[in-house]
Amino acid sequence: MHQILEILAEEADSAGPDLVSLDDLKAALGITGFTEDAALEAAITFHSKIIADYCNRRFGLAEALETFTFDRYEVLPVRQALTLSLYPVVEISEFSPVGAGGEYGFDPASGRLWSEGGYLQGEVSVAYIGGYDLPEQAPSRLAMAVIHAVNEGRVSGSRDPSIREVQHGDTRISYFTSATTSASSGFLSATVLDLIKPYRRLHVA
Repeated sequence: MHQILEILAEEADSAGPDLVSLDDLKAALGITGFTEDAALEAAITFHSKIIADYCNRRFGLAEALETFTFDRYEVLPVRQALTLSLYPVVEISEFSPVGAGGEYGFDPASGRLWSEGGYLQGEVSVAYIGGYDLPEQAPSRLAMAVIHAVNEGRVSGSRDPSIREVQHGDTRISYFTSATTSASSGFLSATVLDLIKPYRRLHVA
């Protein structure tokens, strides 16, 4: 089975990608004044996109059409769920399965949707509205993850994060930071990874 997500409509004020507002970030970091606003806004967007990519999610609110196409001879048994790409789900306006009637059940929080009228096969299309109204409805863990990521960037400055120790003559400086990264996590620190773990999408169905 494969699936295709088509965004039908979205509002710039709620589609994101920013997971925290500039005002909330500045309040959390104790930043006053306006001289850093442009840089902070860019950092919020940058880290929000990285977090969304790592979580394999689009968090912003949108109206979407998602189509699931099953392989030949592949069927989905009754009450075995599909997982929509945008969740939490606000509303489902159309559920069009082939060979199973139109009865369905779904869990808004997880985006899981299942047929109540028979197994699914062929092509299934779902028109719905899903996601968070960003940045106001962003879960607190995601907002805090962006705050941590932006702050780590400000603390480390232009220093190469791969450098752990610098020595000059008899003087040695070691850097201890939570921003330890791996090939799979990219720029994300251990602290940020822990915060966003519950929101990572590990499968498509």
